Amino acid sequence: MRYAGTVRSFDSTNGRGLIEADSGGEYLIFERSGIYFHPQVRPLVGQRLTYELGTSGGERRAVRLGNV
Repeated sequence: MRYAGTVRSFDSTNGRGLIEADSGGEYLIFERSGIYFHPQVRPLVGQRLTYELGTSGGERRAVRLGNV
């Protein structure tokens, strides 16, 4: 299942960021390597992306991110 959300932060040093789910309240970690539309492009705060849910280390994450 695909979800949509908004990038709230992105740290280009460690390649990780937070995305806020459109359904509200939940912030999920994502990694630059999980961006499908162009992994070398830095996501921008406020950018809307689609994603799937995954886990890493028992923590829910946004994976397989794409453009809305």
